[in-house]
Amino acid sequence: MSDQFGFLEGAKSLSSSLNASRDVSKELTKSISDTQKEATDLAVQRNLDRRRELKENEIRKELFLKKVLMQWEHEEQVRREEAKIRADFLKKYGKRWAEVETLKAKLEKQEKELQKEFNKDLRKAQVAQFWCFVVAGYIAYYLVWGSK
Repeated sequence: MSDQFGFLEGAKSLSSSLNASRDVSKELTKSISDTQKEATDLAVQRNLDRRRELKENEIRKELFLKKVLMQWEHEEQVRREEAKIRADFLKKYGKRWAEVETLKAKLEKQEKELQKEFNKDLRKAQVAQFWCFVVAGYIAYYLVWGSK
C-alpha cells in the first residue's frame, strides 16, 4: 500500500523531530545540572576560603598579641635594668645622673642622624638603579627592533 497522502512521511518526520527534541532536552537538562553543580562547588569553595581567612586572621591577631607582649616584656626588662643602673650610679656618683641622660640623648640624636644619612644614600642608589634599568631597556629595545 502506497502512502498517497504522506502520512507515513509525516509520522516519520514527527518521530524524528520528537527524538531530536528529546535529545536536545537531555542535553539542556545536563547543561543546567552541570551549571548548578558548578555554582554549588563555587559557593562551597568561597565558604571554605572565608573560613580559612577567618582562621588566618585569628592566628595573625594571636601572633601580633604575642609579639606585643614580648615587646612589652623586653621594654619592661630594659626599664628595670635602667632603674637598677640608675640606683647604682646614684649610690656611686651622687646626683650626676643628669649628665648620663644628656649623653644618652646626644647618642640617640647621633643615631637618628646616621639613619637619616643612610636612608638618603639608599635612595640615591635606588634612583641610580632605576636609571640603569631604563637605559638597559632602551638598549635592549634598540638591539631587538633596531631603528626601524
